[in-house]
Amino acid sequence: MPDTRLSDQLEITRVIQQIARAYDLKRHDEILPQVFEAGAKQHYYLMGHFVDFSMPGGIALLKHYHDRCYATQHVVSPPVIDFDGELARTTSAVHAIHVQVRHDGTQQSWILGGYYHDILARQGGVWRIRERVAKGTHESGEFLEDVRLFPTLPSYEETL
Repeated sequence: MPDTRLSDQLEITRVIQQIARAYDLKRHDEILPQVFEAGAKQHYYLMGHFVDFSMPGGIALLKHYHDRCYATQHVVSPPVIDFDGELARTTSAVHAIHVQVRHDGTQQSWILGGYYHDILARQGGVWRIRERVAKGTHESGEFLEDVRLFPTLPSYEETL
């Protein structure tokens, strides 16, 4: 029987990177159901605040936050992976920048760093996240609610 460990590592890394892609390209509805189990738990602990982004309702809540960003960039390190049969536990460092535009046109950024701790399960040969715990370790700036909305990816060639 061939060793599939390397292909599993690559697939798991791709799953984790696809989440960052969904956030940054504002493709939540399209990508997130492919990489999370239907009832996946997603708990974020961000500098003293707890946010429950568990599926399926978590998609709409994530969109709520990301719609308030002109741009985001979630840079996620390759995960450290520990296998336990059809489960994998991972830890990935994340650095996320959230650029917002106030109603007067000025910009501000909320920068957050921390770690994603994921549990993935392989079902039918496909790896999906069953549980994610995100723990923020540092931040700069703040996230604002009363800002311009960008529900779709803006053209970065245009000026504000």
